[in-house]
Amino acid sequence: LYFFHMPLFMAISGFLVKISTFGDGYSGYLKRMWGRLIIPWIIAWLIFLPFRLNFGSLNQLHFIDLVYPYYHLWYIPSFLLGSFLCYSILRWHIPYKLLLAITAIISIGWYLVYRDPNTPVEKLPLYWLGDKRIFSYLFFFILGFTIRNKILPLKFNLNWILGLLFVSFGFIAILIYFKQTNLAIVWPYMLFNIALVVFVLIFIAPNNWLQQKVLLFINTNSLGIYLYHPLIQLSIYNFVLNDRYQQKITNLGAMGVFIAVLVLTVGLIWLLKQWKVTDQYLLGNIHKQSNAK
Repeated sequence: LYFFHMPLFMAISGFLVKISTFGDGYSGYLKRMWGRLIIPWIIAWLIFLPFRLNFGSLNQLHFIDLVYPYYHLWYIPSFLLGSFLCYSILRWHIPYKLLLAITAIISIGWYLVYRDPNTPVEKLPLYWLGDKRIFSYLFFFILGFTIRNKILPLKFNLNWILGLLFVSFGFIAILIYFKQTNLAIVWPYMLFNIALVVFVLIFIAPNNWLQQKVLLFINTNSLGIYLYHPLIQLSIYNFVLNDRYQQKITNLGAMGVFIAVLVLTVGLIWLLKQWKVTDQYLLGNIHKQSNAK
């Protein structure tokens, strides 16, 4: 899933950013995002800090714990950085082709170097820049933004896009089966995800094929699901399942954990919505104050 869902997710995030979003400048944009996005992220960072420190003392807290937040919390900094780059296209007329080229090179570099699971994170190049996933999907974010706002003046043929999807996926499967290097896999990886982004944003989104109740519910509650589903997952693995079972978990068992995490996360979000303070500060749902008469 991580092979394609993060590029697609970031592209959709960029796709949802309209040019009009920056009508009051980037500072105005940050003011709107402060309550909706940034405060919930800060609270989530604090909630997951014990996991980041392995339940150790706060004396262990270092600067690196800020640039490497708990594993899923990299997304919000990446989102804000991506939105700033999109703003730079409009504000300072930074060539969008240049940004796409630079961020594509970064994505390729990340795939070649930073996806290596055998290298400890502290041994990776540019370690002090923080979690590299913050930078690795910016290409897809900007691609989504330029498609949505018609900055990228390209016309796409559905048959060509579908053909590219299947061919690139076939190459990926063959290269992985024969255990080829990342240098060989990264090129069909980029082509596949670009084609997938184009297919979803240009050929699926305008037809409202995804206007289903379940998907709309996920969209409405996406921030809460993203921030707090690892809390449920960690609780199940740490306090319900023992270490021996975790090491021997089957696909069926993993599916059971997935369903339990999904159900309990939805329940947690429903519970947080019952109180205005938790709904606002933990889920980012801003409640407009009614004018007293």
